[in-house]
Amino acid sequence: RTGRQSLPLEVLLQTFSYLDTCSLLCAGCVCKRFYRVSNDNLIWYGLYSNCFKFKGKLWKPKAVESVTESFSTISIQDKPAGHWKRAFIQKCIGVGRRGVEQLLKPINHFTGLPSKLKEAVRALEVTWKIVLQDRTGREHSLEQSKVFLSDTSATLYWYSALWPPLDSLKTLCLYGVTPLHLPNITSAMNRPSKLSLLFEYELTHLENSSTYMRCDKLVRLQCLHPSILLGLWQDGRELAFIVANLHFHQLIEKSTLGSTICQYSPPSHEPVLDDIDPEYGLHGYYLHITLHSGQSCYMSGSFRSLFCKKEYIRNGFLRLTAVSSKKESQHSTISGKLCLPWNTEFLSGKVQHCCFMDVTVLDEAEKPFWCVSSPVAVYESSTSATRYDYLGKSQTIDYSDSEGRVHMNLMWLEEERQYYLVNLVLYLSTEKVNSWFATKY
Repeated sequence: RTGRQSLPLEVLLQTFSYLDTCSLLCAGCVCKRFYRVSNDNLIWYGLYSNCFKFKGKLWKPKAVESVTESFSTISIQDKPAGHWKRAFIQKCIGVGRRGVEQLLKPINHFTGLPSKLKEAVRALEVTWKIVLQDRTGREHSLEQSKVFLSDTSATLYWYSALWPPLDSLKTLCLYGVTPLHLPNITSAMNRPSKLSLLFEYELTHLENSSTYMRCDKLVRLQCLHPSILLGLWQDGRELAFIVANLHFHQLIEKSTLGSTICQYSPPSHEPVLDDIDPEYGLHGYYLHITLHSGQSCYMSGSFRSLFCKKEYIRNGFLRLTAVSSKKESQHSTISGKLCLPWNTEFLSGKVQHCCFMDVTVLDEAEKPFWCVSSPVAVYESSTSATRYDYLGKSQTIDYSDSEGRVHMNLMWLEEERQYYLVNLVLYLSTEKVNSWFATKY
């Protein structure tokens, strides 16, 4: 340590100027002094100008001279420290994203989401990691163990035999990890990566910040809303596994365009005004809903032209009925018993009566209005109404947040060993509707 601090600045700058990009980024992680030196604008400008040369014209000495004249040493160093380092990294990100925008343009008319999002994830080589920070500030990082990509969401799994004690943990952060496309480096293993924060959860008061879902003989499931599922051992209540279910809407942007401390902030929605339609914002909704385990799909359905009459706006929510309990022709079956399979490095099992729910709501212009993915549980219905068309147990699935709610009523027929969906109601927050359409309901 003394040797690092005693080296003259000129010697360090000269030494760092011979490093390649990966080595320079790694050197900046050694200590604070190396970090400051590794941000030197002159070094990074040299890397930038060498790696990203002008295209479209022959590279001639005259061009080099003109660039050198326009960017003298003084003007380069006038920039804030790290300016050209950030410019270099942003350029690498731009190179990696080249062509991805085209993959995100085609829309799946069944889900209302980009139809080639899986290809975009693979093209960017995006992965996800969790970082658990304990109360002493020490970080425990874990790369994804498995990932399953459906048509509407990504389901991510993390297993480990050496989890830190749950009582010692302070926060859980979920990051998107994108390897930088550096010149002359093709292997993702040897490339530095950019982190983008998706979620940060407090773990110090887990009983208050999480919701109990279901359990089996070995594990207990706790949900950190909206997207994280913690598997805790019944014996000792320590971590067994972690699962995340991420909705595809803006997943690429959230996983690549944020920073280590800030989430991606999407552009604000500009309402399209309509002074002619007296029920503007109350009709034309499209709902796509999926129940799945991450690995298999139990139910996937789309419902068009949903609407709400003004008299059904109550308690701050619009009520839109997708499946009416009174219309048997709208009822449908759900494939199999709802459960969530789980795995660790040594054990596996299934937790019954729970699954993941993906909800996609589009407005009349077919723009995403409300999108969410979350674990949900199946409960016995609290209503005592008897149905003579279905001789079985009445059960419900409910999800709610500040922007919307979903209520599903299921009938379990023991003889057929399957569920029937007999009622599906979508509730949208009037505050969200008024903000989206510039209305005053």
